[in-house]
Parts: sequence; C-alpha cells; structure tokens
Amino acid sequence: MDGELVSWQRCAGCGAQAELPGDETAGVAVPCPDCAGAMAEEFSWESAA
Repeated sequence: MDGELVSWQRCAGCGAQAELPGDETAGVAVPCPDCAGAMAEEFSWESAA
C-alpha cells in the first residue's frame, strides 16, 4: 500500500500549528504563516492513499 508522508509542524514563537506534506518539508525550514518564526516538525506519519 502506497501512502503519503504527512508532517505535523508547530511554531515555537507563536504556537501556530499546521499539517503539511512531509515529502516537501523534510529538511526544510518552513516559515510560520502567523509570525516571523520557523515551524518545527513535531511528528510525522504515513497516511493511507
């Protein structure tokens, strides 16, 4: 079964949260949409396709 990697991100600055595509965000500093901080991955999982 092929799945899609999903990443749960949280901003340390303001606490904003986002569920993002893990394949696109792995190893990349994702900017927070609400402040000037950077999002950090809290955990990831593979969703069923």
